[in-house]
Amino acid sequence: MRWIPFVILIYVAVLIQVTVAALPVQFAFTGNIAPNILAILAVFFTLSVRDSRDAMMAAWALGFSLDLLLCGMGGVATAVGPMSISFVLGSALIFRVREAFFRDRAIARGLLTLLFCMVVHTLWASMQTLLVFTWSAWWPAIARAIGISIYSAVLAPVICILLQQVGVFFIANPARRQRRR
Repeated sequence: MRWIPFVILIYVAVLIQVTVAALPVQFAFTGNIAPNILAILAVFFTLSVRDSRDAMMAAWALGFSLDLLLCGMGGVATAVGPMSISFVLGSALIFRVREAFFRDRAIARGLLTLLFCMVVHTLWASMQTLLVFTWSAWWPAIARAIGISIYSAVLAPVICILLQQVGVFFIANPARRQRRR
């Protein structure tokens, strides 16, 4: 990984995340949802890097920046750390199953982003419920996590195509791609 350009990418992604979160989609069941751009980046880098340590460190950095972004969101105190831990665990899961997918395919990227977001947001909601929230807030958080996961999975193929064009600036040794059949 090239870490200096990656840190700049995190900064730009956080700015985009804040901008996208300012224009949420309203649903009756889930409330306001916005895609998780940082989760899409974590899945992209987990699929693209060769070494699991690079994938885990990139996921931790993205999760920690999202932790700082979510801290005190909505006037409710939240603990800093559960999102970064969730990102690392989700990245480890994606890294373990990535060989079973054609990583260049849009549907695979969408499905892996859906899996990653479901794992990450469910873990985050559960940890926040244990640390800060009450148990009555767990189910609405899970419903919102499902909405964010679906929204992110729909946008993931488009964002990953854009990232594929500039990925050489961030990844020094990319993982070998599987041949298309």
